[in-house]
Amino acid sequence: MKKFAFALLAILLLAILPGFVAGESGYNGYSEKLEEHYVVSWDGSANITFITTFYGPPELLNKTKESIVQMGIENATRMFIQQEVQALSKKGITLENATGRIEGYNTTGPLVSIVSGRALNVARYYTYGNVWEINLDLLRTADLAGINPTKFNQSFDFDNYYVIQLPQGAKIKEVPPSYKKQSNGSYVLIQTSVEGDTVKIHSRIHFAKGVTMADIQAIYGQPRAFIIQYTGRKGSEGNYTKWILNVENNITVGNAVTIMNTSQEYIQPQEYINYLKMQVAYQGEEKVIQSIYQSYAKSFQEQGIGIKSWNIKLLNVKSPGPLIVKLNWVLTNYTKYSNGVYTYTYDPTLGLGGIQSLNRIEAEINQTVTTRIKLPDGAKFTKIPSNIDIEANGSKVIMTVEKLSDREIVIRSQVFIRYGMETKDYSSMMAKVPTKVEFQYTVSKKSGGSICGPALIVSLVVVPLLLRRRR
Repeated sequence: MKKFAFALLAILLLAILPGFVAGESGYNGYSEKLEEHYVVSWDGSANITFITTFYGPPELLNKTKESIVQMGIENATRMFIQQEVQALSKKGITLENATGRIEGYNTTGPLVSIVSGRALNVARYYTYGNVWEINLDLLRTADLAGINPTKFNQSFDFDNYYVIQLPQGAKIKEVPPSYKKQSNGSYVLIQTSVEGDTVKIHSRIHFAKGVTMADIQAIYGQPRAFIIQYTGRKGSEGNYTKWILNVENNITVGNAVTIMNTSQEYIQPQEYINYLKMQVAYQGEEKVIQSIYQSYAKSFQEQGIGIKSWNIKLLNVKSPGPLIVKLNWVLTNYTKYSNGVYTYTYDPTLGLGGIQSLNRIEAEINQTVTTRIKLPDGAKFTKIPSNIDIEANGSKVIMTVEKLSDREIVIRSQVFIRYGMETKDYSSMMAKVPTKVEFQYTVSKKSGGSICGPALIVSLVVVPLLLRRRR
């Protein structure tokens, strides 16, 4: 918990926390008040002042004060400012010209810390909707991620006040609604009011002594975003992450085996590509290739598919440009046969139909897959799905099927998700896209033999575990 005991006394907590966890010292419960003040400018930055008041428990409060004296007030203040800077950076906010002070460390009253500065990227502009948004963590999920209240034989109380003064001329479109969830004495509460261009929010988080995981699940089990949205001037989206992946599959179906050649080209983001290359260099190509093989082999095994032979190569590992993964498989038992018809399925969403996001897709995603399938002599495609072309505010899902002959087709797919697309629009678009379409073919009796072809074409575009995108 980043704010716990002001988050600056980690060393102290290591010494005193065991007694606190076990409830051996008679603490009366943890209590703090957080006040966050923002004066927002039209460039998305804000002058901020954060005030945290720590009330107890008494013994922890006194030990924290003693530690501050031992560390020296300048060192303690510097340490707290640095941790506040780091906490904001994890939210994509840069804090400049940060100053701070600690009050009450030499008194019998509460302990107070204050940090101020200029924070960049507090508000973000999206051309998707042409709006500014401030995303507030009103339930302190980031700060509380490192604590399990069920392990403490004490109560916890967090009283939070947010005052956000928007730029002059801002027209407010949305503010966080009033909100309450409770379970067995534990609860979270949000109350919002608007006065002119100023939004005031009070949130309270209370974990009762003896809180259970069931209580926490009841309170936090349905995560949501708390957004202040406003218009008035256009802004700049600045830099944002773009994910670009191109995949080419060539599948040759034979009477005994299916030969599948795949090329995966990871183009952007460059920082992530560099990270992957560094991991390959650190772990060694052979170990990485084995890891990729194991992930595919497990998937094949689950489908009852045999691997007769395989080969995986990594290209451009030590040179600039995209990272390329080449995979070659010789597979058996890759088609499920029923009543004279071979059927295999394909996912037009390319596995991108279930991206988790509370409010917006915070990246641009562009994945294309081209799959060429060639059947042997005597085989014929008897069912080919219709093309798909769905567009929503610049995002799109496309699948086209070109029939080159009775026994050869090319499937071209693209999923493009625009940066900043609202989650509700993304979900609505993907709801219109089937996750499974069927291709069927038959084999003439004259050709003889048993043909093994792909049962799940979607398997061909599965990203190896090592290279799976982080979202």
